[in-house]
Amino acid sequence: MTANPYHKMRSADAVVPSGCPVDHNFSPYNSDYLQDPYGPLQKFRETAPVFYAEQLGYLVLTRMQDVAEVFKRSDVFSSENVQDPVLPICQAARDVLDVPDYNPVAVMSNCQAPDHTRIRKYTLAGFSARRMSLLQPYVRQRSELLIDQMLTTSNPAEFVTAIGHPLPGETIFRLIGFAEDDDTKLKKWTTNRLAFTWGKTSQDQQVDIAEKMLAYWRHCVDFVAHRMANPADDFTSELLAVHKDTPDALGYREIQSIVYGLSFAGHEIVTNFLSNGLVCLLAHGDQWRQLCLDPGLIKNTLEEVLRLNSPQTSWRRIALQDTEIAGIKIPAGTQIFMSLASANHDEEIFQDSEKFDIHRKNARAHISFGRGAHFCIGNRLALLEGQIAFETLVEKVPSLQLVPDQEFDFFPNFTFRGPKELWLQWSNK
Repeated sequence: MTANPYHKMRSADAVVPSGCPVDHNFSPYNSDYLQDPYGPLQKFRETAPVFYAEQLGYLVLTRMQDVAEVFKRSDVFSSENVQDPVLPICQAARDVLDVPDYNPVAVMSNCQAPDHTRIRKYTLAGFSARRMSLLQPYVRQRSELLIDQMLTTSNPAEFVTAIGHPLPGETIFRLIGFAEDDDTKLKKWTTNRLAFTWGKTSQDQQVDIAEKMLAYWRHCVDFVAHRMANPADDFTSELLAVHKDTPDALGYREIQSIVYGLSFAGHEIVTNFLSNGLVCLLAHGDQWRQLCLDPGLIKNTLEEVLRLNSPQTSWRRIALQDTEIAGIKIPAGTQIFMSLASANHDEEIFQDSEKFDIHRKNARAHISFGRGAHFCIGNRLALLEGQIAFETLVEKVPSLQLVPDQEFDFFPNFTFRGPKELWLQWSNK
């Protein structure tokens, strides 16, 4: 079996395609982009839908048809770079992870066929309808408890700390099988991991995150060993059952690595999903009130949130061979920035694409979960959490509002987007 490292620290010079527009200023780390990526992207979509971002060192795609094509051509556009740090990591952080026992391998998002096909088959089975139905009562119980605690603690309240961060973390930990007693340290270890790979961080922050990543990896290794000897009805035990029955089907270190990667993918991204959803709805109070009157609209509302204000605004690929897209010749080694945010606002697909509309008939046409072989396996769980959280909110606090005049702050990040804080208020009547 392939043993590709989970993170590769790239230092190669960027490959620059010729014959396409070059922009000298575009970067997802720019302050104007962080506050509102959609305006700048709309201009590119109209004037230069495919361009080379000199600061970033990536070819940028902004139209739905081009982004979808790259997703589907996985034999040409590899996902092997998606977990590699976008920006250089300092030597001190590298030293933290340069120990013999930190050895996760590429298993899902950054793994290629045929290994990806083999591993995905068994990982996807862990997100079965049965597993979701077992998780549903827990998600509902935690949603109700966390919302009740928020309502009785203070008014106004900060949503991310009260609900948005703990709920997804605890949910993914229960799916994996981690003990509830470990939640406090697990949340500490898994918070800000996305910043290591996709963020713009200081050296001290990089070292701190690297130390947490190492501690969490060691916890995953110990937990998988515990479940090997003491199986239970959880996701990890399902994977180990496959390994015990057919070791060549799913390797032991692959299972360790799946567990390690899963909590990150299912935590901070879902936090942003819930927060972005409330920002959309409460900024459009009429649609929040419609949702309170008819919770049956929540399902389509969540799809519209993913379209208009996705928690994942981009993804990336690297060209394995010389190829072409949208008439632009792309040499092997070109890094590709696929703007999901722009594709989800493409006027060719979505009428009045800048408008938030919970009744939009083709809201599900968004590309926030990707396409093709690497379509997000956690989509069902993310939507389940969103469905239950919003059902509980509209039932318990229909008077919910955004605290007026607050300015949202976003962490400098290549891919993921959500407010650091979200202050809410409501009527106590």
